[in-house]
Amino acid sequence: MVFSDESTMSCVCQRMRSVFQIVLAMNLLCLTIDRTFADEIVDESAVRRWVVRLDGNRKAERDEAKKELLKLGPAALKWLPEPESLGSRATAEAIRDVRAKLERQKAEDSVNATRLSGAGSQSVGETLLRLTKETGNVIVTDDLPKELLSKPVELLDRPTFWDVIEATSKQHELSWSFVGSPARLRMFPITAAANDESPRSVLAATQSKAFRIALKSIRERTVVGEQAGPLLRLELDVMSEPRLRPLFLKCSVVDVAVNGRRKVTKDKSAMAGWQPYSPDAKLELTFGQGRRQMSVPLDFRRPEGDWSSLSISGKLHIETAAGEEALEFPAGKEAHGVSRRRGGVTVKVLRWETGGGAKDNVLEVTALVIYDTGGPAFESHRSWMLFNVAGLVRAGMMPTEKSPTGATMNDVSLLKPTNIDSDVQPDGSIAVTYRFEKLPLPASEYRFRYVAPTLILDVPLEFDLRDVPLRTGR
Repeated sequence: MVFSDESTMSCVCQRMRSVFQIVLAMNLLCLTIDRTFADEIVDESAVRRWVVRLDGNRKAERDEAKKELLKLGPAALKWLPEPESLGSRATAEAIRDVRAKLERQKAEDSVNATRLSGAGSQSVGETLLRLTKETGNVIVTDDLPKELLSKPVELLDRPTFWDVIEATSKQHELSWSFVGSPARLRMFPITAAANDESPRSVLAATQSKAFRIALKSIRERTVVGEQAGPLLRLELDVMSEPRLRPLFLKCSVVDVAVNGRRKVTKDKSAMAGWQPYSPDAKLELTFGQGRRQMSVPLDFRRPEGDWSSLSISGKLHIETAAGEEALEFPAGKEAHGVSRRRGGVTVKVLRWETGGGAKDNVLEVTALVIYDTGGPAFESHRSWMLFNVAGLVRAGMMPTEKSPTGATMNDVSLLKPTNIDSDVQPDGSIAVTYRFEKLPLPASEYRFRYVAPTLILDVPLEFDLRDVPLRTGR
């Protein structure tokens, strides 16, 4: 090979060094990966090949590599190297851009309904175990008798998470509630005393994405004064799959339509629209710390006459923390000063301090957590960051194998802290100190892992509940 001048030779050498650094970084990454967790959909070698081509000589080659990485989808995220490990600044920026777009896609996908593969008849215990594994929603069955767990449950083809819960509950007289943090769904036999408060005890229910929307009750109210007249209060019950973290529910009353059907009419199909009590009202309700369920009251005027049923349809918006990601840090003291960014969150390890004498079995890790998102949905829920899952994993272990939804919040391999302290910083970030005691191994044998939602999405939910029998007082 002959070069025309020294500058050309220097440029080529620099390019070769960059390519070598990329290949080296990818090889180091591969050495740490447990092959038992190999992705069945996205081939690791394909990701490596396109990452190397991000530093190609021709712009067309670099653009093609970026396009191909994006086509691989969110499953490619686990194989992408950290941008800091790459020698070329342009390649690092390209990796950041690819990661940001794939994380956004992953977050948007995560608010869709999860499904159980297959159908037919299986036992209750087998079905709920598969539901946990395949959807990332943990189901607690401790309150169910062994005899019941062995009974069959009939399901449609590829049912959603809520389809399975509804079918199992109906066929075996069960109810459910949310427990714990991270949230889990506890199923238990229903009793006559608790029947009225059960999520099953609703007038009608439907699904929208990963959410269940039900009409819980219709109650008559009387208004006195200038706007006197009968009102009906409709109470909607909204709940998410346990794996998600809903924050705020927003509803403009004008986005909800109620139509009634009269008992006696010449045209039996005639429907009449009901007017909202406060047409300009806008509801903004918080789910509260760790909750997955919300009640939404809506008041509508009931026109004169006898009504047999009503239909209610409309749209709600739910601010949802989505796109759960595990941020991994180097083992031992090498984690000090290292920052990781995923989506809209950046985590930096400020302190790694050991104690406990020769056994070195006490560790304190201080991490600085910074979210990009601002506004009421974030400010009012700053404390929920403290409930993000964080802990230690053995240095030789890679991130846990994820469910199809990417859920890692319930990773059993994670060693949880014995104590957590937080300190809000002047710039709005939060420094969180995790204390680990009685470690089975020296602290240097562990890596710090922080699992958190990376984006806050506005999730629009459309619903349509038709021909609900109208029984006042219910």
